[in-house]
Amino acid sequence: GCLLAARQRGLRGCPFCRAPPTRIDDHASQLAMIQKRVDKGDTAAINQLGGEYIHGRLGLSKNVTRAIELWTDSAKLGSVEAHYVLGHIYCSGELVEEDISRGVQHWQKAAMKGHA
Repeated sequence: GCLLAARQRGLRGCPFCRAPPTRIDDHASQLAMIQKRVDKGDTAAINQLGGEYIHGRLGLSKNVTRAIELWTDSAKLGSVEAHYVLGHIYCSGELVEEDISRGVQHWQKAAMKGHA
């Protein structure tokens, strides 16, 4: 898509504003940037924050419940990736009690929206 076309033309950085990528080394700033996008309903940011909670990164305590809440919110907003992740979590039974039917429902929703 757009990212590929931009890179083929030699463009780097943000595909929208062309600003060069920046590196943020402190966790508080990274978390603040993610939270700002979460507050605006950005599903990619919500999914990312869920990942940070599931792994206990960016200074956050590992919190499976909070991660699942975030992915569920993201799925309700239409995130295909969130549906896929929730499907894996519920079908595997690694992080929560196994619930195959719930997991399959999430995978079906992801598949209907184009996740392969």
